[in-house]
Amino acid sequence: MDVIVGQELLGTETEADLSEWLVEDGSEVTAGQAIAELETSKVQVEVVSPATGTITYVAAEGDVVEPESIIARVN
Repeated sequence: MDVIVGQELLGTETEADLSEWLVEDGSEVTAGQAIAELETSKVQVEVVSPATGTITYVAAEGDVVEPESIIARVN
């Protein structure tokens, strides 16, 4: 399952920095677990895993992401 940056996370912002991964690439995560932090010019928000499984990064820390960007996959 793809981990997608939803517009609801960014509010009115059109992009954010992927400031930090909170889990290691290849680790096991559970649905609802905070896995990454995004930072906009106004706020810092957490991205949660949509499913339980093994996470594989698609984006790197420091990448600029837009709404609907895929930042990871959970298999």
